[in-house]
Amino acid sequence: MTAARDPAPAFSSSLRTGLRVIETVLEREVSGRGGFNVSRLADEVGMERSKASRMTQELCDKGWLERREDATLRVSREFLALAGALDAGPLRRARAVLRRLAVQYGAGARLSVRDGVLVRLLRSESASASAYGAADQWRARAGLITPCWCTGSGRALLLDHTEKELADLLEGYELIGVGGPHAARSVADLVRANDRDRPGGVVAAHGEFEHGVTEYAVPVRDSHSRIRAALAVLGPGPVLAAGEPALRADLTAAAGELSALFQSGKSPDRPGTPDARR
Repeated sequence: MTAARDPAPAFSSSLRTGLRVIETVLEREVSGRGGFNVSRLADEVGMERSKASRMTQELCDKGWLERREDATLRVSREFLALAGALDAGPLRRARAVLRRLAVQYGAGARLSVRDGVLVRLLRSESASASAYGAADQWRARAGLITPCWCTGSGRALLLDHTEKELADLLEGYELIGVGGPHAARSVADLVRANDRDRPGGVVAAHGEFEHGVTEYAVPVRDSHSRIRAALAVLGPGPVLAAGEPALRADLTAAAGELSALFQSGKSPDRPGTPDARR
């Protein structure tokens, strides 16, 4: 049995539309004029009002847009902070952390974020060589998409989700046939795996996405303890298992370093951008 559908094309289109909506709302705020309600926003972006209503509700649910008391929309402080944190500068600064882990463990090191049921790679580093041959196999291009339910990074990004939240997220997706031999085949499997790893704060995914590959991953949290990204080291199981205690400690410490990238965004208070909370 194979996956019921490929979520990537639909998600990509939805993401572009969502970002266009956010950009339109932000431009209106910066102009100093009154904000858009859903009907006026739909007219501005050339979208059916029913679709605009669904899209703005999804963006509000994600915490990227907010509704004022007069029903007009504004871009949330959280979205602006996240956008500022993920610009090229912070990602360049993340390179040193990823490179250090990759070289130390002769494996790959990755920083990823969640896009719905997908995990999207932001940055990847790999050692030039490893105990098990060339490490180029762990090199990956930014933007790589993998499922959230059968990867170490994906499970780390879902560690705070309740069973109901996981069930809602994965509704309509067929988990059987996706991933490696130890991948979750149901929401119950995913819940058990995360319950097992949550106390230690480190996800250990052995053969969940690919046979013979182990991925250790930790969530990267912002100043409000919300999970913003996942940091992972992946490589041959025997190599990583040999240094597992140190790897767990190093990943946890590195996640603390990277958390600063999600707390430094000054976008909401920069000159020229109105702060609607004042």
